[in-house]
Amino acid sequence: MAQTGPISLPAVVLCGGRGSRIGGDKGFRTLAGRPLLDHVLDRLGAQAAPIAINAPLGDPRLEAYGLPVIPDRTSGYPGPLAGIAAVLAWTKALGASQVVVAPVDVPFLPDDFVARLSDHADAAIAV
Repeated sequence: MAQTGPISLPAVVLCGGRGSRIGGDKGFRTLAGRPLLDHVLDRLGAQAAPIAINAPLGDPRLEAYGLPVIPDRTSGYPGPLAGIAAVLAWTKALGASQVVVAPVDVPFLPDDFVARLSDHADAAIAV
């Protein structure tokens, strides 16, 4: 069943990786003429709110989205777990007890992804 509207649950797209295995800058690699980030934000934005992006600060391309950019709390490219740690701090600051996290390289995120995760709201983690 397709999601009919956003659930009031924060969601973040992990977009801070170098993308070295796919030729660089993963979030801005294109699929059907659009950056991967656009695809994921379209899918996730229809399902959850508020939405943010986990990535290094200062990229003017990200500023164009008008969304909060949550940087890792460690320098360099420490990997997705550092992004998730930063996201959890953001979630806590919002006063939320749960957050949906999706990587930028899932352009075909299911339309009911957040609803399916919400079905397991009592779990410590849902995958």
